[in-house]
Amino acid sequence: MTAATRITVRGDSPYDVVVGTGVLAELSTLLKPGVRTVAVIRPETLPGLSQPVCAALSDGGYDVVELPVPDGEQAKTVEVAAGLWSALGRHGVTRTDAVVGVGGGATTDLAGFVAGTWLRGVQVVLVPTTLLAMVDAAVGGKNGIDTPEGKNLVGTFLPPAGVLCELSTLDGMPRQDYVAGLAEIIKGGFIADPEILRLIEEDPEA
Repeated sequence: MTAATRITVRGDSPYDVVVGTGVLAELSTLLKPGVRTVAVIRPETLPGLSQPVCAALSDGGYDVVELPVPDGEQAKTVEVAAGLWSALGRHGVTRTDAVVGVGGGATTDLAGFVAGTWLRGVQVVLVPTTLLAMVDAAVGGKNGIDTPEGKNLVGTFLPPAGVLCELSTLDGMPRQDYVAGLAEIIKGGFIADPEILRLIEEDPEA
């Protein structure tokens, strides 16, 4: 376990991003008071990703409902969202409860969209498991699903209540996925400070 780094994202609805290894115990600190039931949305093909998350929430005293969804972009459909709305209703998820999204960018997009539309908005905490999701999809507050006409055409703006980046989930990630995340980091960096772009151009192998 490494000491957790906590970064506050400022704005109209500030929230914390917790980063580290072995930091799942911090998950309950990102949930607002009054939460009893937590619906965990995760890819059906990767149950191992969500088991430690569900265990940490159960240890925190929450009633945990695990809701598997298709992997990747196949999850971002109105049919899948409708199935999740039905599940939230069956399990009695109220406006004071929470949704937790565990997975890559498609899963966190879906979780944010479902949370933003259920009862006109319940809190969502995101646990991204890819580098790209950690640095982009999970921290922007933009959530959407696809239609036959295109990607992300139906969506919401809902800043998360918090984001937890458990770095051990990156172990064994395919190189191309890791590079995609690094590219997003570099892009964000040189938008904020063009000097970074100059340094990369001078030494692209660094």
